[in-house]
Amino acid sequence: MTTLLSVLLFNGAACGRASPQSTVTASMPQETNTADGHVLPNQQVAQLNESIRTVNGEPEMIVAEARPSYRVSNGTVTMMTIRDESASSQPAGIYTLTTQCIGTGELDVRFTMGDQTVQDVMRCSAGSISNGTMSLDVDETDRVVVEIAPSDGAKAEIAYRIDATDRGQ
Repeated sequence: MTTLLSVLLFNGAACGRASPQSTVTASMPQETNTADGHVLPNQQVAQLNESIRTVNGEPEMIVAEARPSYRVSNGTVTMMTIRDESASSQPAGIYTLTTQCIGTGELDVRFTMGDQTVQDVMRCSAGSISNGTMSLDVDETDRVVVEIAPSDGAKAEIAYRIDATDRGQ
């Protein structure tokens, strides 16, 4: 199952749509070490990306690293919802979504495979990486959806990965 979600994810960056979750007026710090579209300094983004790649001791797994997560229009900051979807065929097995964030606010995380969905709320921490997991035991499917919606006023970097295991393991 190492080819898991090859259509969904390419080279550590997820494909999909980002849509506005909410509009929040906030002032953004003028830090020169913050990349365009990111809300935290480059060092924290790199720390989160390294953590999500190695969280299960398998750095070769496919992951969705932190990506630009907001836009500013007329001084208004809009955090973006992450929605990645794949229609590629996935074999039966147990699939675990690991979500990590650093920053402030909460995330509404929804993981769907086939006709099964799990959902949870995750709180981000400004000082360290927060970690959340949820699993689905599914039959063969051709529908995988990951949706992560930040709460109003959230200011966080978000990354996730999906790991697959055979039912017999």
